[in-house]
Amino acid sequence: MSDVHGHVLEMKQAILFFLVVYAVERLAETFRKRTRLNGKIIAPYSLPLIVIAYVSFYLAVFRAWYELDAGSLYYSATLTGMAAVVVSLIGRNWAIKTLGVYHSIHIEIRESHELIQSGPYFYLRNPYYLSNITEAIGLPLVVNSKLAMSIACFIYVPILFHRLMLEEKALETKFQGLFVEYKRRVPMIFPRFCKSIGI
Repeated sequence: MSDVHGHVLEMKQAILFFLVVYAVERLAETFRKRTRLNGKIIAPYSLPLIVIAYVSFYLAVFRAWYELDAGSLYYSATLTGMAAVVVSLIGRNWAIKTLGVYHSIHIEIRESHELIQSGPYFYLRNPYYLSNITEAIGLPLVVNSKLAMSIACFIYVPILFHRLMLEEKALETKFQGLFVEYKRRVPMIFPRFCKSIGI
């Protein structure tokens, strides 16, 4: 076996380890039992829709991993993708911790719901969704997959945005003027770093 092929095999093993560990963490993060408040679920169809899209693009990621060879692996893309996935993991868990009992895998509005505006929600209204979009871009980069990137960009991310809009509408119905003011002050998905430094 040549040094190049041996190095690619080692890299493939490292990528597989990364993907499997991340998949296990993602499942645990999503379905971990937490203290939570039950509420009214809005658009319940949105969860299975997102799960189907996510599983489809993750399967495309694994297929691309299987097909990786010496001529098709761009290490800079792989490392960039891994960094993006780790950043998405940190951002998503920060958002979950900040939401506390209000976190749900559904769009769920409680009778005693509070509008969280601290932590990452001080900088943008949807840090959880931004983290998922970062992950959706990062994972295809890890395995250099155009197919997985296409599924992420043209199926998964649009479904995420559809759900985000439904969630914002539900929050505006619940909080009315308070949420309108929050929308005026805080961007939807990308933080305004330039504003904080006077640009």
